[in-house]
Amino acid sequence: MPQATRHFRKVRNVGTPGYWRRSARGCILAAFFMVLSAGPLPGQSDPPPSPPPAIIQSTAPPAPYWANRGVWNLGVQLGFGLQTPIPHDISHIVLLIAQPQLGLIVHDYAAPRWHVTRLEVVNEGIFGNALHPGGRLAGYALLFRADGKNRGHVVPFFDLGGGLQRTTLATRAPELSGRTQFSPQGGGGIQYFFNPQRALVLEYRFMHMSNAGLVPPNRGFDANMITIGFRWLRRPHPAGWQPSMRRAHGLIHRLFGAD
Repeated sequence: MPQATRHFRKVRNVGTPGYWRRSARGCILAAFFMVLSAGPLPGQSDPPPSPPPAIIQSTAPPAPYWANRGVWNLGVQLGFGLQTPIPHDISHIVLLIAQPQLGLIVHDYAAPRWHVTRLEVVNEGIFGNALHPGGRLAGYALLFRADGKNRGHVVPFFDLGGGLQRTTLATRAPELSGRTQFSPQGGGGIQYFFNPQRALVLEYRFMHMSNAGLVPPNRGFDANMITIGFRWLRRPHPAGWQPSMRRAHGLIHRLFGAD
């Protein structure tokens, strides 16, 4: 068909009855899609923001059960000691002692070296009696303590230090001379943390007692000791902390509570 004829038919269709209705419908649809693409209609609120992506939890290992945020710890131990059965120890000394302790945590190792995770300085009092052959003793010891890696709730430790005592044992035991005696000692044990800051302690120590030549003769004696006790690792109070008004129950909670 010639091009002129096709053009004439298009022009002629303009006047047909449905032409303008179809044109108006097309214009309305075009305007509707333009409004949707431009954004929300006036008076409509913006769509809610999409939720933030989920935070990936850290895979770092949790803090040890026995971790402590303070620097002081308190403790008390009860000990039983027996004189070693070597030839010149003839008095068969039997000791029963109490050892109150105040410890200062010097350093915590985040990356343990030589299986040591904590270093402490322990100030220890010594009060006791010789069940055999009789006599009393009182004194002080300074100990250096190294805590090992924990195994669950159990933490091993090692003590090394020395003490100074005043005792009446010299009047009963020929191995000792004079009332002033020195006691180098060392040993190890375990701490069982039944609570994050409280532990039961079981320890073995080897102790030597003599007067360092102050009064001759200076034979001295050696003893093996087993002690059992309790440790309380003190934490700083949280912000806004207020003291409790409870009496007996408050004291029990502070010693054996959960914090």
